[in-house]
Amino acid sequence: MNTDWKLTTPPESAVRVDTEVLALRAPLVRVHRDDEGTWSFEGPGAKGRESKQTKLQAVVGAWPHVAALSDLDAGTAVIWSWQQHGWASEFECECGNCETPVAGDIDRQSWPSELQPHTIISVEQVALSGQRPLTDILSTPGGIAMLGPGDHRRTVDQMTPVALANVIRRWPHTVQAMRVLQEGRGMRWNADGLNWHEYVLA
Repeated sequence: MNTDWKLTTPPESAVRVDTEVLALRAPLVRVHRDDEGTWSFEGPGAKGRESKQTKLQAVVGAWPHVAALSDLDAGTAVIWSWQQHGWASEFECECGNCETPVAGDIDRQSWPSELQPHTIISVEQVALSGQRPLTDILSTPGGIAMLGPGDHRRTVDQMTPVALANVIRRWPHTVQAMRVLQEGRGMRWNADGLNWHEYVLA
């Protein structure tokens, strides 16, 4: 039994994922549960797009920020807010004064000013593809590396260069860690607390 499992829906439950999100061409920005409680994960403008079936545990492994949705009820949806770096309830404004959340891609207005979107990050391929969860972000004199579980040694052929903008589209929960990451330090994802912990690289 996975003691870190936060969602009330069992890990092996079948879910639907937008094919553009699965192919990493679009960020995961909307999560919906239908009236029966079945989960759907979508990118921007996903209406009418194809989706594929997978298991909920695979989605949480690939996109850890989904684990925060333990109180998402059947028949409701949430949108990822790039401004707030968190999930916001999807709603239709009735009063005309609210800013209705939109399931969109990250844009210049919501991009953190202290991060350079074109910075190249070395990402472990098995983490990028979702085969293994992203667990560590390291800042070394040679640059920033993002790794799955295990020690920090990787060969060049296990890593892929990815622009920071695409890293953040892939893993929105990394934004705050990237903002405070200092050289010679690492950040480890705490799946239980749903947050990053800093440590000093040996």
